[in-house]
This record gives sequence, C-alpha cells and structure tokens, in this order.
Amino acid sequence: METQPQTLKDLRASINEIDSMRLTKNISDAEREVLELTAVALRDAERLLIAKMQNEFIKDIEKQTASLNEQAKTIRARVTKMNKLPKVLDNIETVIKTAVKIVAVIAKW
Repeated sequence: METQPQTLKDLRASINEIDSMRLTKNISDAEREVLELTAVALRDAERLLIAKMQNEFIKDIEKQTASLNEQAKTIRARVTKMNKLPKVLDNIETVIKTAVKIVAVIAKW
C-alpha cells in the first residue's frame, strides 16, 4: 500500500483495503484502533482531494465562461456591423419606392 495515493481512485482503494483489514476478526484491539484511525485519516484526505478537484473544476468553468463571454461579445459586434448594410439597403429601397410612386403620380398628370 502506498503512503501517499496520487489519485482519488488510489485513495479509495486504500480506504477499501484498510476497511477490510480492520473488519478481520484475528487482529488485536490496538491494531484495530490504528486501522480505524488510518481509515478516518484516509477519508479526510479523500474529502480534501474532492474539494480540491471541485475548486479546480470551478476555476476551469470560470475561465471557459470568460472566454465564451468574450466570443459572444465579438459575435454581437459583428452581427451589429453586418446588420447595418441591410438597414441601409432597406432605407434606399424605401426611398426608391417613394420616388417611383412620385414619378408615377407625375406621369399621370
């Protein structure tokens, strides 16, 4: 058994090993007490490792969110820029339609 498990999987394997050892019937009370203290220490280490992993996960999500927000901002700016031309074209179309109506009315005179 390793003294410092590297991963959560290793830590859980150590916990299982200690649990099975302390449940055997042919060990002394002193050995059982040491194994129980070891099991408690390993569970504390497991909780700490999980908390560390959660914090790293949260930091990663925050970084990705910032990146996505920046991309969304860029996309919105580009969409706004792209929408300017159709609006100008709509205005030109309206002016042309109005001019055609005026020419049509003048032609009827």
